[in-house]
Amino acid sequence: MKTLAVFLESEVPVFRPSDASVARLAALLGDGWRVRAARDEASFLTVLPEADAAVVWTFRQEWFASAPRLRALCTPAAGKDYFRVTPPPGVELRYGSFHGAIMGETAAACVLSLSHGLFQGASLMTARGGREAWPRPFLAARARRLAGATCAILGFGAIGSAAARFLKPFGARIAGIARTAKPRPAWFGPEDATFAVSDAAAALRDASFLVSFLPSGPETDGLVDAALLSLLPPGAFFLNFGRGNCVDENALAAALASGRLAGAVLDVYREEPLPLSSPLRDAPNAWLFPHSSAFSPDYVDLCFDELSAFLKSW
Repeated sequence: MKTLAVFLESEVPVFRPSDASVARLAALLGDGWRVRAARDEASFLTVLPEADAAVVWTFRQEWFASAPRLRALCTPAAGKDYFRVTPPPGVELRYGSFHGAIMGETAAACVLSLSHGLFQGASLMTARGGREAWPRPFLAARARRLAGATCAILGFGAIGSAAARFLKPFGARIAGIARTAKPRPAWFGPEDATFAVSDAAAALRDASFLVSFLPSGPETDGLVDAALLSLLPPGAFFLNFGRGNCVDENALAAALASGRLAGAVLDVYREEPLPLSSPLRDAPNAWLFPHSSAFSPDYVDLCFDELSAFLKSW
């Protein structure tokens, strides 16, 4: 009998497992596993010495000394920067890869909203003293169908490609950008293409939208800078759902202030929570969200589906 320790307390309710979701996980794992859920740190540390695997939001380096049986340390988080620990030999770190179903849908919703002027219209209609109390002519001049528009996906991995698949049925042209150009997915049409980051100019020259899902790391730090943003045609939009370290926020704020970029949707930032002094808070046509693109009532169930498949393969 193996033991799985679950410690997923979070300030975000959808990131915390209910008793029902823990029971569902136990049923998925079957008779070979015992699931022990902890609701606080003290309870988790009591369970940890008998755990063969653990799924957690947080883990401290010194806790490894209390986990002689531990062979897998798992987190729902997608970013490889999430754990600041070095596992001892024989302990595997595993990250979630299920987020595309949620984040891809969120990103597609934002792209569609920008294309049809929904963010812009809502902002104008609710701004006190705004110049457009009934902005029908303003929006009529800007609203576009997504069909035929190029959506460049920067970070064309599991989440980025999931977002592209949500966008594709609306007729968008996909330009998938990765560190090196990836093979064309089977669902690509003849108008779609993949690019290496080194070919960003070719990928972005016709892009109406640049959507970033870049991970954190030294190789992506500041990658979206003034030079890269200048490759976009005037009137393009930038969206970021990856990691905030990838963006030169001053350069982005300047591009918005100049009007060269039509707008930006941002869910992640270099510093979180986003400081009140950030220039992004005053940038025109910047719609800011609090790292929430993966919020969904089935978040934990998706995590547990993936986790149970992994653990049952042991």
